[in-house]
Amino acid sequence: MSTALKLLTKRDNGAYRRVLDFLSLKRRNPKLTASEAAKSSGTTLRTVRRYAPSLLTVRSGRLDVAPSDRLPRRMRMLTPRGEITILTRGSRTASQIGRYNNALREYLSTGDVKSLQSFAGKAVRSGGRRYEFVTDPATINRLARPGALHFLDVYDVEGAP
Repeated sequence: MSTALKLLTKRDNGAYRRVLDFLSLKRRNPKLTASEAAKSSGTTLRTVRRYAPSLLTVRSGRLDVAPSDRLPRRMRMLTPRGEITILTRGSRTASQIGRYNNALREYLSTGDVKSLQSFAGKAVRSGGRRYEFVTDPATINRLARPGALHFLDVYDVEGAP
């Protein structure tokens, strides 16, 4: 696990999570100013500078964020044995896991497997291990008993991978 993440206090975990939310929001809505994105994420630009200083850039006279990053994130993911927390090392992997969790949520609410099809046979790497996305409806249904999956938040800010 990332030493930096281990050393974060509970308060710092929340601030770090809000910075990750800021980065995601600003990337999805490039017309949003950095100040507006920070406010919407419940953080400040000062806090963003503290946790992700190299990701802020000035473009066309406006504060912007880098298109991707290598910040560590603890993320929840479904495996054939159940939900686990893995440590990702960047925004691209985190986005892929987020898209998968959205597809999983859609399948569980509608029963339509189409959203899961693009993840069949695909996986992410973390800590030298490979984690394949679960796309088999029978496996998902077995694992999705009430309360077994946590979709309110894809990040696991307090758990350990």
